[in-house]
Amino acid sequence: MKLYKELASWWPLMSPHTEYEEEASLYLELMMQYHPHIQKAVEFGAGGGNNAYYLKRHFSITLTDLSGEMLEISRQLNPDCKHVEGDMRQLELGESFDLVFIHDAIMHFTAANDLLKVMRNAKKHLNEHGILVIVADEFTETFKPQTHHGGIDRGKRGLRYLEWSYDTDTTDHVTETEYAYIMRDEDGRVFTESDHAEFGLFSMAEWEGLLEQAGFHAHFERLAYSGLEGSYFAIVATQREQ
Repeated sequence: MKLYKELASWWPLMSPHTEYEEEASLYLELMMQYHPHIQKAVEFGAGGGNNAYYLKRHFSITLTDLSGEMLEISRQLNPDCKHVEGDMRQLELGESFDLVFIHDAIMHFTAANDLLKVMRNAKKHLNEHGILVIVADEFTETFKPQTHHGGIDRGKRGLRYLEWSYDTDTTDHVTETEYAYIMRDEDGRVFTESDHAEFGLFSMAEWEGLLEQAGFHAHFERLAYSGLEGSYFAIVATQREQ
């Protein structure tokens, strides 16, 4: 997506960290429910670091992402966190953690084999009692076509966006999302960009089966988040005994 590369500097205007406080508090409560003594965590696919801005107050967190441009945005927001560029399917950090957290970056994988690689790599980075928490935007059971809009002004710059999600083929594991951005730069120039993304869509049973293959037990937890309508779930994956 352009938003994670050449348009990355506009990310804080599309998705400001101030909109994540409630969301992050829900994740923290869930994490502590399953592991009350988290001291060291890593986030795979941390993007601009919005969730980490709140989570880092409770434990140390290493932030990783495939996009160096997005990590630079996160460094500005979270200068006190370690940042590592890399692919969550094969990232090697050389240390173990109490928690691996994956937010909606997981949705960019449309093949089950890629999800399995991520899960197995997460397990490699967990200590004996560590947990994996995944927040997928949608499951087959919960998906519905939607539109969203938003954006903010910051100084002289501003951005507004329209997001349209749909599924042209309900027999595959892929949904499509179109984005329209209207941006105003510091000189007052207004211009537009379009963007496109494909996201993975898997059933809860498929998620559970993949996590089982990777050595986890899956626990689906319903979250009550005021920013979203309908059912919203996180997956807490605890390690199976060897």
